[in-house]
Amino acid sequence: MNSALTSSNSKHVVPDDSDQPKALFFNYHEFSVTDYAEIGKECSEHEEELALCITHFPNTYAPLDSIRFKQTRIVRIPRRYEDNLDWPVFCTLLPGHEPAALVNQDGSLQFVPYGFYENQIYGLSSVSPLSSYLSPEEFKDIVETVNMYLRQGYDPNTWRNIISATFDVLTFNLWNCLMIRLVSSPLLKLENYVETLNKSKLFKNKNIRLISPRRSGFLSVC
Repeated sequence: MNSALTSSNSKHVVPDDSDQPKALFFNYHEFSVTDYAEIGKECSEHEEELALCITHFPNTYAPLDSIRFKQTRIVRIPRRYEDNLDWPVFCTLLPGHEPAALVNQDGSLQFVPYGFYENQIYGLSSVSPLSSYLSPEEFKDIVETVNMYLRQGYDPNTWRNIISATFDVLTFNLWNCLMIRLVSSPLLKLENYVETLNKSKLFKNKNIRLISPRRSGFLSVC
């Protein structure tokens, strides 16, 4: 924030923020490595232009010694903070579609395997293997639904939350205890949505699952 004060006699000029280039959003969970093995080759150091983009991660929600841990990976969907800080909002763009995403040389938005890092295969772009399972439209619809429930649950300006906060103060927190039992909260509806989605034909046929953002402390959707 520019806090400089100016007057008619001041020689200092406050720069116009409109002239500054806007920061572009990218998936801050991903990172790149240059020491890896290309498909069919030995591990070696590569130039930055050929850095491998790490877009999927170990399944930290499964026991380390389980088959599920060995056979599944996590794609982390980041939060977006630029428009709202009052409640969690997650990116609705499929990884690789963000404004500042690393793209394939041919401009395609499909996952293209290029090399191995820690026994896992990755590409040179921000496109993750998730693009092989969900279309951008399907992904957007899912994350928008998650965002809707989070807004309903945490937006302090909704009638439900205003009434709840008022009664909670007047009843010394008894209202909140009663409401949990009497009224289905948006956050509970979110948990039900995640469960229903994981049982749906779309997810079962493609052998994918959505992990509730509650389990990551609302820092990401997986």
